Amino acid sequence: MNIKSSLWLTVYLLIALVEIGAEITATEWLVWCTKPLLMPLLAVWLYLETKGRSRFLYQAMLTGLGFSLLGDVFLMFSGSRYGQLFFLMGLGAFLCTHLFYMGGFFKETNLKNGLLRKQPLLIAPFALFLMFFMNWLWPDIPAGMKLPVAAYGVAISVMTLSVVNSRNHFPGPIFTQLLTGALLFMLSDCLIAANKFGHPFPGARISIMATYIAGQLLLVRGVIASKPRG
Repeated sequence: MNIKSSLWLTVYLLIALVEIGAEITATEWLVWCTKPLLMPLLAVWLYLETKGRSRFLYQAMLTGLGFSLLGDVFLMFSGSRYGQLFFLMGLGAFLCTHLFYMGGFFKETNLKNGLLRKQPLLIAPFALFLMFFMNWLWPDIPAGMKLPVAAYGVAISVMTLSVVNSRNHFPGPIFTQLLTGALLFMLSDCLIAANKFGHPFPGARISIMATYIAGQLLLVRGVIASKPRG
């Protein structure tokens, strides 16, 4: 990592700390100033670390981070007069993020050569979790949002499975980092859903942002450090 790119990572970490502090103290203006900076900072770091290297996974991650920025901005307006519309727009933006991430990882390790073909039972825990989680949320999801929320739940589960599928493609420490990032991203989305649809809990926004910030960082860091085997 060169000095120029490490500077962007340092700024990301500082802004992330400020954003979490703003969530803890409920300083809304500071949240609005810091939250939209997070994904662009990660994107610049990723770009500087991978420029000149041709690999679809890098491009997919960069595009996904762009959609994550849109999702962050849209969700910031979800408490406004047109909150449901902005929430759906944010959901759509993050859906695109997960589609690009899963596309990048499945391109890197296709189903024929990946772990899921050899051990398809690994799909079961994710499918069961999604089924029980959606069943828990379902009664409190407004009728017009049930289908988009269900589709999003499938997308984030498949995105995480796309990382699981790459188990034998990356060295162990890199894979662990990528999987931890994907699981934290998935957890962040689950916390958003629980908090919005009938199951609010103390410290929701802090937990959501902490898992989101860490999850995206670990995914990007893992991709930067990754070198496929073979």
